[in-house]
Amino acid sequence: QLRDALFSSENVDDPNLVQATIEGLCPFYTTFWTESSSWKKFVVIEGNSFPSGGANSSPFFTKRQRYWSELTPEGIASDELALRHPTSLQRFYDAYSPYVDVKFVVLHRPYLDTIASHVKYELGPKMHSTVVGGFLLILSRFLAGHMYRQDANGAIEALWTIVCADKLQSKTYGTADDLNVARQEVLAYLVNFLGWSTSDCANCWDGWIETTKKKSVEQRLGKLGNMDLIAEDRDRLAGIWPPRREEDSLPVQQCQP
Repeated sequence: QLRDALFSSENVDDPNLVQATIEGLCPFYTTFWTESSSWKKFVVIEGNSFPSGGANSSPFFTKRQRYWSELTPEGIASDELALRHPTSLQRFYDAYSPYVDVKFVVLHRPYLDTIASHVKYELGPKMHSTVVGGFLLILSRFLAGHMYRQDANGAIEALWTIVCADKLQSKTYGTADDLNVARQEVLAYLVNFLGWSTSDCANCWDGWIETTKKKSVEQRLGKLGNMDLIAEDRDRLAGIWPPRREEDSLPVQQCQP
């Protein structure tokens, strides 16, 4: 239910939709909107790629636009349709944060890996890189403007943290023990960030699937003559993406660009 509401990008902040969504997520608390409401924690996790390649059946969903590949990243970052694809994080946060605890976990994947995984998007990797760059500007500006939040007790805490996909992959480490230690460190700081009670999770990585692509990033992009150009796109985002916080100082939080 949250997914349908969150990615109905044209009316994500409609008050009636917000109320119906929260009441649907907390079905045992029909008095949620009254002063006598009972409060109990429910955890709902939702996510998406920016930009999103997935289909969405909602008539209010803002679809991926072909003309974005003809713009510069800066042009995309100021485009009205891009700003609400696959949703407007600003409008979502403003609409829901008065009623629920909203936190963001930024899952960052190395730039070249991302582009090489979808070499046919936007008619080729260079145009795909342009579109991805535009959306990273959109995300970075939202995150930079929303570093902290105030919890129910008035304390100031981080609104978002980052998870580096490269720090979760076996190819990054020499041994299985090193990989397991890194993954446990990631779980530990996520648990602390989310305010949960334990980081014990015996089956957390059972569903993790390593890439099955046999060719390297260099082979996939270099064959099309785009490797150097896309590396330049990545380098232009230095200091902007991946986003950084002073609090995120652990080695597993230092993402490969």
